[in-house]
Amino acid sequence: MTDYAAVYAASNSFTALTEISGTASADTVPAGAYLILRNTGAGAHVITLTTNNTAGGLAVADKPITIPAAGVWGGRVDPAWGDAAGRVQVAIDGATPSEVKLYLPGGV
Repeated sequence: MTDYAAVYAASNSFTALTEISGTASADTVPAGAYLILRNTGAGAHVITLTTNNTAGGLAVADKPITIPAAGVWGGRVDPAWGDAAGRVQVAIDGATPSEVKLYLPGGV
């Protein structure tokens, strides 16, 4: 398991974003981060943002995201999905999770 950090990208000087290859294991990203997901494979992949916390005493449901072949999706990881350390697990289905690439632009 790897805890990934965002790369600051909110300047007009442009910044190289680190490409992260997806894994089936639960690597983590910061809660509240902006996450870009790119599927380089020939088939769809389901990415699950796994939550391990509660809100108001109720379990917070995991967030599945289905990305079609060659799809690129982006969105904010809800801060409420973070665990006690402020992290959200990212798990990718299938036999070829490395086909999914993640980017974490920070400051956006």
